[in-house]
Amino acid sequence: MLGDISGKYYKLTFRRSSGLRAWRVTWRHSLLFVILIGLLSHTSCQRSLAKSESGQSPPVPLPAPTPDQVTRVKRVEDGDTILLEDGRKVRYLGINTPEYQEPFYLKAKRFNESLVLGKAIRLEYDQEIADGRGRVLAYVHVGDQMVNARLVQEGLAHAFFIGPSRRHNAMLLRLQAEAKQRKVGMWSARARIRDLKITSVHPVDIDRPDPYAPYVRIANLGNATIQLAGYVLSNEAGERYTFPDVSVDPGYTIIVAGKGEPDRVDNREQLVVHWPMQDSVWDPREDTAFLMDPAGTLMDRFHYKGKRVTRPRSGSRRQTP
Repeated sequence: MLGDISGKYYKLTFRRSSGLRAWRVTWRHSLLFVILIGLLSHTSCQRSLAKSESGQSPPVPLPAPTPDQVTRVKRVEDGDTILLEDGRKVRYLGINTPEYQEPFYLKAKRFNESLVLGKAIRLEYDQEIADGRGRVLAYVHVGDQMVNARLVQEGLAHAFFIGPSRRHNAMLLRLQAEAKQRKVGMWSARARIRDLKITSVHPVDIDRPDPYAPYVRIANLGNATIQLAGYVLSNEAGERYTFPDVSVDPGYTIIVAGKGEPDRVDNREQLVVHWPMQDSVWDPREDTAFLMDPAGTLMDRFHYKGKRVTRPRSGSRRQTP
């Protein structure tokens, strides 16, 4: 018997045992038994899908995923987030686009608008259908094209894998490698992007609690696994964290969390290392994170709560990282 649950197929097989030959069961009873088992399995799976990683229900109700759910886009928030006419917010699966005030932010947003704004779209789900902020997680299709893939193809997004969803990971990595070869978008000489990118810095925020905060997320934009032993993460004041002997695969991320727990892979398959003193490292008003390789070469910088910094400012508290 085949049951379709969130696009994944499960097969239920019954085998005849020689020790049960004396039993006689009518076909009606067998049919009722199979139907009962199917209903119980379906209900159990639906309840499991409705829960988030912490075991709590997601902040907003979500429909049961179907492979051909069609809806319409009301607003484009940025390059990888849209608002639907029914009020749900969708975060594109498998990709990440530049943040506000980063190079190519506006171009990515406008290209996304040209593809989906006001149009009927089809949502394709994977293993996770919502994140901790109640956003729907999906691959978005318009006609015969996947928007997630088009953004990567144009160099306006990079592969970004969090959690167990991985249906299109190989394709997105292939398109990213091709975009690099063509030197389009964020891979152009003007962008000067390297293989490791700081995608976010999250100081403690009492209005938006997060189990990892404060934390920094770093993504591998390269084509191969990167060993991080000896890499250094620092702030404007020169406080430093040296990475242990861990590695991150292409498209995946590592979280530098502020909680004093053992380094591990968490239940969403994210690599997490810990820098306990981060409670006092990141200024909640404004700061810059720097990432350097073991030789001291600056790999990336990420400025938050203000304009993106490209050179030291007069009177700034920043030191050489």
